[in-house]
Amino acid sequence: MSSIATLLIVAAAIALGVALAYVPMRLLVSHMAKTVRQFIDRQRDRRHASRKSPDRRKPVESSTTVNS
Repeated sequence: MSSIATLLIVAAAIALGVALAYVPMRLLVSHMAKTVRQFIDRQRDRRHASRKSPDRRKPVESSTTVNS
């Protein structure tokens, strides 16, 4: 009888631990996803915004040869 009670207490402790860890984990993951989504949106807006200065990036060469 005492072994069954011990197993029930251990199972309840594990279930309580998982339940108490789940809520903060979900909040953290949702906050991280929101932050990443906002960053992607900002980068997209910056890429599409017109600039007063000329584009300083080097043009990509179309040749596929490798210089050694």
